[in-house]
Amino acid sequence: MTDFLGLFFEILLLLAGIYIYLLSRGSINGGKQSPFVKENKNILRITSLALIAIMSINVILHISQLIS
Repeated sequence: MTDFLGLFFEILLLLAGIYIYLLSRGSINGGKQSPFVKENKNILRITSLALIAIMSINVILHISQLIS
């Protein structure tokens, strides 16, 4: 049961990284966060790509552990 809970939170963090990346590219309008995103666009893009890479590896390893 705890394995599925961990997988759920890993997928949630992966989706958060994708959302932050799309927000920093301007694909999603952020309302009040727009000035913050404009000032820190490059930092947000790099950190979100790192989060996406780390969490996608975690999800793949977690699923392979659950299967075996």
